[in-house]
Amino acid sequence: MDTRLIIDNRRVETPQKIKSINPATLEPVGEVCLASSKECREAVQAAKSAFYIWKDVDLEEKKKIFQRAKKILLRRSNETARLITNEKGSPLVESLSVEILGALDALDYYRQNMHKPLKTKKMKHHVVLFFHKKSSFHFQPLGVTLIISPWNFPFLIPFYDVLSSLAAGNTVILRPSTSTPLAALLLGEIFMEAGIPPGILNIVNCKVPLAEEMISNPDIQTIMFTGSVPTGKRIMELASRNLANIVLELGGKDPMIVLKDADLERASKGAVWAGFMNSGQSCGSVERVYVSREIAEEFIERVLSLTEKLKVGHPLEPEVDMGPMTTLRQLEVVEEHIEDAKGKGARVLYGGKRIKDLPGYFLQPTILSEVNHSMKVMQDETFGPVLPIMTFSDPEEAVSLANDCRYGLTASIWTSDKKMASWMAEKIEAGSVTVNDHMFSFVEPGAIWGGIKQTGLGHSHGPFGLRELVNIKFISLDFAKKRTQLWWYPYNARWSKVLEKSLIFFHYERLLEKTKAMFSLIAYLPTIKAGIPISNFIKSLPRLFRK
Repeated sequence: MDTRLIIDNRRVETPQKIKSINPATLEPVGEVCLASSKECREAVQAAKSAFYIWKDVDLEEKKKIFQRAKKILLRRSNETARLITNEKGSPLVESLSVEILGALDALDYYRQNMHKPLKTKKMKHHVVLFFHKKSSFHFQPLGVTLIISPWNFPFLIPFYDVLSSLAAGNTVILRPSTSTPLAALLLGEIFMEAGIPPGILNIVNCKVPLAEEMISNPDIQTIMFTGSVPTGKRIMELASRNLANIVLELGGKDPMIVLKDADLERASKGAVWAGFMNSGQSCGSVERVYVSREIAEEFIERVLSLTEKLKVGHPLEPEVDMGPMTTLRQLEVVEEHIEDAKGKGARVLYGGKRIKDLPGYFLQPTILSEVNHSMKVMQDETFGPVLPIMTFSDPEEAVSLANDCRYGLTASIWTSDKKMASWMAEKIEAGSVTVNDHMFSFVEPGAIWGGIKQTGLGHSHGPFGLRELVNIKFISLDFAKKRTQLWWYPYNARWSKVLEKSLIFFHYERLLEKTKAMFSLIAYLPTIKAGIPISNFIKSLPRLFRK
């Protein structure tokens, strides 16, 4: 494939290159051009110039571009899935089912729904003095969006962010991870083939200092970042210089709570899949399991039995369940967490070691027991194939343990008790809570993605994600034939009396007093009529009967 940058719909060759490495074989997948400061500035300028065209492009034309992109992705689905698998190491079935299917569903969703959350909404005034005004909320694009995407889902995550930005009327510069740059370039190719106008979507691979240079550029209006907490804080610092809009998703330490009445077959299968899918390299992975003491032994036995049957190997082989980790550094982080837990008393029930007879970054799926909250594996984001299991005695303790964390992205509850599930879902501190399932909400385009605490700021996906990317403008029209307003200068004694009686009329609780105030206001009708339509007060009469 073409590994040059995409700027203003041109393929740009640069002298500096970086290799994308297959984590399963440690062989190069391809060599990608790296942008210099010059190319980064060109990308920003191209996106800025194109914004004034794209923001006014007809909605139907945007839908056509999204529809063509869907057809192209469908045609190139196997090629794209194989590239994702080679570049990040996920089994081919996961690349197809999560990244490709997820992107196709996202294209459908935004094509069909992009107009709904951003449609002008009329406002009904609360203040009586303003009843005659016609007011509304308008949702308008902000400008250039800089998307800095991660390596763990190198196609789907930027695809979602690009789609939402484009749907909101913004133009985009996508800076992918240097560990997985090829998937992003393929994303750009798809949109170019779909006929997106020049400058609307630019793909710029660059090193960190140049990414920071773009973040600091005053022409960048929004920054969307998915990655680590320290990097997110650095982006906030840089973005504050221009007060740029930011959407940050900085990871999770997502708990899974298994109550004593849970379907253990379903819960154990859910734990193994949500813990080890993509080698545990998902912000929404199960990273902590809390299981009722009464059923812990049986649950752990089931989890162990399922884990022992997992096939770890080359991700292009059809029977493989788990491939390698994507980067050596992340593999080392996971090993540090395992060693820290062992040193503090945790038992390794399964795995915990590298698979040395395979050439890549392979780690055994790992089950830990006898863990506690002094361990990194229960507090810091592990981001690897590790399931630490801890017991609890009652639901209140489970909620307390789940909330004892500086992250708050997602959580899941496993139970057959609907009332208990609802109670716990309200109490758990997270952006999303699911019952008897885990991690599906990322690929549901209508749901939100985001959380609280150090998980980040703002949300992506769905209607609420779109509104993070626009200016919400309040517009009010007043065509009443009045040459003054009641509350304008000059102030006088009659205006003070109107105010005194109005306060009672609108806000006093006793009906008798409100009625007296209403009749008193009749004496001041000339003053009232001079400033606002008398119909405002007539419309307010139902308030007399409110409590």
